[in-house]
Amino acid sequence: MRSSRNPEAARARGGLVRCAAFLVAAALVFPTAGWPASQRELGFEQMVDTAEEIVVGRVVSSEARWQGKLIVTVSTVEVSEALKGPAHRRIEITQLGGTAVHPVIGTPVTMTASDQVALRSGEDVLLFVSTSKTGVRQLVGGAQGKFVVREEPTTGKSSVPVGPKQLKVVREGDQHRVAAEATTLDTMRERIRSCVQRQQKTPGGTP
Repeated sequence: MRSSRNPEAARARGGLVRCAAFLVAAALVFPTAGWPASQRELGFEQMVDTAEEIVVGRVVSSEARWQGKLIVTVSTVEVSEALKGPAHRRIEITQLGGTAVHPVIGTPVTMTASDQVALRSGEDVLLFVSTSKTGVRQLVGGAQGKFVVREEPTTGKSSVPVGPKQLKVVREGDQHRVAAEATTLDTMRERIRSCVQRQQKTPGGTP
């Protein structure tokens, strides 16, 4: 009786297993080579102080690719306003992790990183950005460095949800729901600029 196993498929599966095992091992050690590991919670002034750039813009693309033996996701942001740092028309945010086709075995491989933040095409965002020693832009504090900017349908103003720690109860007819408290983008601008000015007046830039 002839075996129905496909040797090419078996080799591909074997290569995929070896590749996945390598990526798991690499993910454990790679943060020490310049990528952020699990992030501790940062205060607002710490965020402003740590960030070399704070920008408002729109995510125009996000693509995972191989970088040596690791997978990184590079997101391009079209900048509409620079609140701290030099003004650039576009910047790229690079994060460890993503799904990309392996160049040898031709199979999609997924690498996960605990602090990877989804930057989706079409999103309007406020980003706190730092630059590594190798010149790679990353988000300050992982997910803490990203705020989604939304337009309020009733007022037309841009708002920034500040996360689950500040909640409010919203009444809708006879029902109530819990929603994330939001502040306006104008208020965030004022807070950021105030922190930047205070830090510039303080020796060493630390409040």
